[in-house]
Amino acid sequence: MTPERWRQINELFHAVVERDPRGRTALLDEAATTDPELAAEVRSLLAVHESSAGFLDEPAWAVAPELILDTPAASLTGNQMGPYRIIREIGRGGMGVVYEAEDTRLRRSVALKALHTEYTRDPLRRERLTREAQAAAALTHPAIATIYALDEIDGALFLASELVRGETLRQELKRGPVASDRLLPTLTQLASGLAAAHAAGIVHRDLKPENIIRCRDGAVKILDFGIARMRDPDAVTEMRLTQTGMAVGTPGYMAPEQLEGGDLAPHTDVFAFGVVAWELATGAHPFGATPAELVARMADMLDGRPLTSSGIIVFRGLETVLRRCLRRNPTGRYASGHELLAALEDLRRDPSQTTPARDESGPSPRALWWWQVHQVVMACVIAALPVATWFLRQWNATAGSRMFLAVLALATVSVTIRLNLLFTSRVDHDRLAAQRARVYMVLVSVEAVLGLLLLISAALVAGTSDALAAILVTLAVATVASLGVIEPATTAAALGRERPRDGSVG
Repeated sequence: MTPERWRQINELFHAVVERDPRGRTALLDEAATTDPELAAEVRSLLAVHESSAGFLDEPAWAVAPELILDTPAASLTGNQMGPYRIIREIGRGGMGVVYEAEDTRLRRSVALKALHTEYTRDPLRRERLTREAQAAAALTHPAIATIYALDEIDGALFLASELVRGETLRQELKRGPVASDRLLPTLTQLASGLAAAHAAGIVHRDLKPENIIRCRDGAVKILDFGIARMRDPDAVTEMRLTQTGMAVGTPGYMAPEQLEGGDLAPHTDVFAFGVVAWELATGAHPFGATPAELVARMADMLDGRPLTSSGIIVFRGLETVLRRCLRRNPTGRYASGHELLAALEDLRRDPSQTTPARDESGPSPRALWWWQVHQVVMACVIAALPVATWFLRQWNATAGSRMFLAVLALATVSVTIRLNLLFTSRVDHDRLAAQRARVYMVLVSVEAVLGLLLLISAALVAGTSDALAAILVTLAVATVASLGVIEPATTAAALGRERPRDGSVG
């Protein structure tokens, strides 16, 4: 439990204990309408307090310290838990600690999740968890990790599932976007797994890179249907594994209706798939890298504004698919994983849709080479300008010195910018367009002023040294002509319609 959650419980608890029995009931009922779990926690505290003699004498933390002590559970590595021999800890999550273990009954390796004690103490949560295990165990698909059993051992609950060896997509993303030749196969496998789950009436509700593992053979598997919901089409009511009205999941991957705690369906997973797929294709989250960006861009989407003005996706057609996944209105998305899978299969069958987008708008190597040559030539020309203005001092010491220093400063700025762009074009071409856009107006201003200063210098020595004046005029014309004619032409050929590949949207 987070400190913020404990603060909410503590504040509500003290507000409740200050009222008479009727007032307590009214306050808790009011709280339950917006946050049922919060009200349930406070009711549990009240029950413990009322059974003790010092009901109003002790603070909440003295009665239930486990609510605020966010200490990690002791490791079970090396222990024998029923039929399971614990080998090593794999990871920790919101529901418990996951271990690699050996099931001695069948002599197979499993991923054993030791669930937090609240699932043992609370009968309602135990029932929800049992339903979750039943729902997830019914899934058998190559892209879904199989659930084997839910066992109670010494009063604790353990969820045994297929042990998937590999690395999560979050770890893979640390090295950058997924390679173009494996992107669409990866997305198709994920959509296939979701299609199987949705066909069985199961919604994952927390699809994210951390819950997807790339196996050693290159295939992917979806893990942790830990907050899934099984939908029974023949029943009057649905079996919900989490409480109604609660926003469960990871905010950066939650659909708008999920953030609002509304009713969920397969199209909720479709939204999360769109976010994950965008990350895999671009290496960046579609709504930003920081919490502030996430909130701002999610707000833009919820207000109906365009998600982006220049998204970059590796394959033609894929951006269209992902934009449909990320629509605000659930009815505008693919209705389920089955529809999503069909759309991705259509992309794979159409060669024009699976050609890398840069083949269409990216630069040719020859065009880029000419652009780089132009940068080198111009850097050399600009570097020669201070040398030319140095000779002005022979005819006008004061004005010549000032002109020389001004040209030297501006030339240094110009040469530095051009060499920096040249370096970027060689080592990180994908960011060249964005970087050039940031510095272009500075470059234009600096070189325009340089051309003007050269013309002024030529006027100062005209009639005294016509040869120097001619050199200065030639350099001024060459600088301005390059800036106004040659520079735009080589840049258009080299960069074309390419857009910055920072992966962000907007």
